[in-house]
Amino acid sequence: MDNRIEIGNKLNLEKIEERISVSETKKQIFISQVLDETEDGKLMISMPIQEGNVVPFSVGQKLNATFFTKSGLLRCQVVVTGRYKKGSLFMMEVSLKNELNKVQRREYFRFDCRMPMFYRIISDEEKKLIDLGKNYEVEGMEPEWKSAAILDLSGGGICFISNFREEKDTFLQVKFDMQLDGNVETMYAFASILRCERNENNTLLYDSHVKFWRLDQKEREKIIRYIFEEQRRKRSKEMGMN
Repeated sequence: MDNRIEIGNKLNLEKIEERISVSETKKQIFISQVLDETEDGKLMISMPIQEGNVVPFSVGQKLNATFFTKSGLLRCQVVVTGRYKKGSLFMMEVSLKNELNKVQRREYFRFDCRMPMFYRIISDEEKKLIDLGKNYEVEGMEPEWKSAAILDLSGGGICFISNFREEKDTFLQVKFDMQLDGNVETMYAFASILRCERNENNTLLYDSHVKFWRLDQKEREKIIRYIFEEQRRKRSKEMGMN
């Protein structure tokens, strides 16, 4: 086992389809966890559970696996080489088919959600101070926070909906609350507008797509961890555990 992967690490799985589908469908993400390592270097992982049911991947099924590790997000292809049951725990053995690669920012999994957010426009003057790493007071620059709602969130950026049309390449500071380790933490992050377009369902609203700007890696990992914990909470709810 690669020493960057540890027992207890969470991972997301995506099926690799052998046949090309006529119509594109949204890829389904399955959640699992590393349980053990075999003597020949294979991984024992938990079988995913969807809507309260175990997802029994067949032996020979190829999957894209994304591991959540201390080294960041790591991705490779795996193949199912065995399926087992120990008590009430369903497990499967997988073999890594290629080298682990660091996930690039554009590849971060986007988590569909509905959560309140606020943002403010960063002026050119403030951006220059940020670029120079200088301390400054926000008052008198652009202190007005606008209300919005996050539609999806990832380690690379946000899609949010609001009453305002913002210009491409506009710099923002966003803030929103996340629940981590049982505590609510307010996240502050800088971002820039990639595009802004009218909402398909309500022409009075606008969908803005932004990418994080100058986001500290520790803060990015917090967002990724929050997304994973929300996925776990959703799975537990589907299983009737909450």
